[in-house]
Amino acid sequence: MAKLDRIDLAVHQAKVQAHRLLRFVADRREPVPLARHSRLLVDRPVIAEDRSALWNHDILAADPREWPLEGGKVENLRIAARSLDGLELAAGQVFSFWRQVGPPLRARGFVDGRELREGCVVPGVAGGLCLLSNALFAAASRAGMTMLERHAHSRRPPGSRAALGTDATVAWNYIDLRFCADFPWRLELRLDAEWLHVAVRGERRRTGVSLKVVEERRQAERGGWSGEAQPSCMSCDQPCGQARAPLGPDDARARWGRRAWLVDGVWPEFSDYLRRQGRTSDRLLAPLPGEQLAALPISALAGPGSRYAWPRAAVGSREYFPARALTRSLRARSLASQGAARQRALLADDAALAAAMAEALGPEDTALVVSQNLLPFLWRLGALGGRRVTVLMQRLPLAALQARLDEAAAQNPNSPTLADFRADPQLVEDEARALDEAIAVVTPHAEVAACFPDKAVRLRWAGGRARAGGLLEGEAWAGEGGDLDARREPGRREADAPLRLWMPTSTVGRKGAWELRAAIERLHALRPELALHLWISGRELEGPRFWADTGATLHQGAPTRLDQLDAVVCPAWVEHQPRSLLRAAAAGVPVIASRACGLAGVAGIRELPTGDRDALFEALRELLGDAEGTEVAAAEPARRSHSPESGSTILPSV
Repeated sequence: MAKLDRIDLAVHQAKVQAHRLLRFVADRREPVPLARHSRLLVDRPVIAEDRSALWNHDILAADPREWPLEGGKVENLRIAARSLDGLELAAGQVFSFWRQVGPPLRARGFVDGRELREGCVVPGVAGGLCLLSNALFAAASRAGMTMLERHAHSRRPPGSRAALGTDATVAWNYIDLRFCADFPWRLELRLDAEWLHVAVRGERRRTGVSLKVVEERRQAERGGWSGEAQPSCMSCDQPCGQARAPLGPDDARARWGRRAWLVDGVWPEFSDYLRRQGRTSDRLLAPLPGEQLAALPISALAGPGSRYAWPRAAVGSREYFPARALTRSLRARSLASQGAARQRALLADDAALAAAMAEALGPEDTALVVSQNLLPFLWRLGALGGRRVTVLMQRLPLAALQARLDEAAAQNPNSPTLADFRADPQLVEDEARALDEAIAVVTPHAEVAACFPDKAVRLRWAGGRARAGGLLEGEAWAGEGGDLDARREPGRREADAPLRLWMPTSTVGRKGAWELRAAIERLHALRPELALHLWISGRELEGPRFWADTGATLHQGAPTRLDQLDAVVCPAWVEHQPRSLLRAAAAGVPVIASRACGLAGVAGIRELPTGDRDALFEALRELLGDAEGTEVAAAEPARRSHSPESGSTILPSV
């Protein structure tokens, strides 16, 4: 590659500055209105699309020293795409690339990318944006828009868009891409792991493309090309005053292609996954150094420490966000345990943490492992584009979760909690799009894994014992779990012995409280003489004296001994961490749980269809050895709001 002469460079820079000044004056005289982000046209049909490869794998394979400029190019595309995605323009309104993207400054996050300058591909701030301008030109042309300004690249490598005449170069601010349409239209951009996607929505009124290039420049004055078909000065091995000293191949491999773990609260299964999958080149981004805090002899730090106790030794570097963790902790103290205000506050905390972590990512972070609660907010920020994303799934996708709650609310219309909050539809859509682009989802939860049959990695529940032949078809446990070996073999109940049940949750609709109450009422109607003891771990969030008229003796809190129970019952509509069920099953206590608990394949679990009251009643009746008995000829008690009169006794936990 030819050496750049200092005099030629100085002349080039002088010309550039002159042209920038002329464009600045022209734009002040005839300003282009700024287009706005909106969703008025989001349902219009897609009339034109374009797709461009983000990464030049041939160049990277030939010489790893090209990584910095390739990674910088993709980082610049992420930033520019945030400015353009979702823009909506009226008929006749002019689209200007630089009016929308703004000045390409380091202070705005732009980094060195591939820029063509005087025949050389050199590092240039915001280099690589021509990949985006090329795609915009192609999509606008296919949509039949009128081109007001478009400039071709000065180099036309064989096979490139420039050689085909379908390219459009840009350079701040004097080489622009401008076009308009005679119909309202919407611009959508997204980056997945490998591709830049551009789509135009609207209702086309004309076909073909009209080119009206109003600004002509000498080819030597044009810059900003991504240089996708040409090596850069990072690997040309010639002295060049315009580029920093290139990295050696080994240094480039070590620094680029890095994986970052963006995590929040720890689960034992995810901790073990990081311990097995982490590399010394990986980065861990977490709210607090949980392992270190948990090791301190300060009781006040034990809780936060255990919550964020991700294994530090599994990665090479770590970054923490204590200010976000402190803000969340202080806010949580004032929140109710249930309700819309709590959920909105939790989502706001997730959004703030995601923003802080996104700010800490660099162009060299090309793979991410992300906690699910952070995922939609990272998607909104454009931080996932151009990166391979694996999701640590903690719950059902929001769309499926809210559909489940809607079904539960329809079956239990008197519940004050089942319909008290629904997420913003845009948040639901953002999560769905991010999950669709993810390369894998990792979870121990069977029902969550079943939502992603083609890309789920199912972990083994910590403390769970796999049932022989009990895995889902086509699945395998990813790693070994921590089995609990202490188990008991429960003897058969005496005929006149009381039935002892534990519901290890609060009395709340999503945990199946209404279904369990209905089943107990039917059991009491069938066997009025039966003494039934029910332990409830949490508060009665469905209202005071919810368990009235069930005939059960109610105990507040968890039982002191598992072996005194006949069964642990959790007919939940939603259950993401069934820890108490796993402990009970490992101890040999029968567990009756809905499929929503995600325990398929775990020994000692009797799974029931979610929301099936009849199946729950039959399971409880079988505990009495009365499966063949005759039920009284009475219909199931009406699904009613609970009465203040009580036939139950509330006792302290024993």
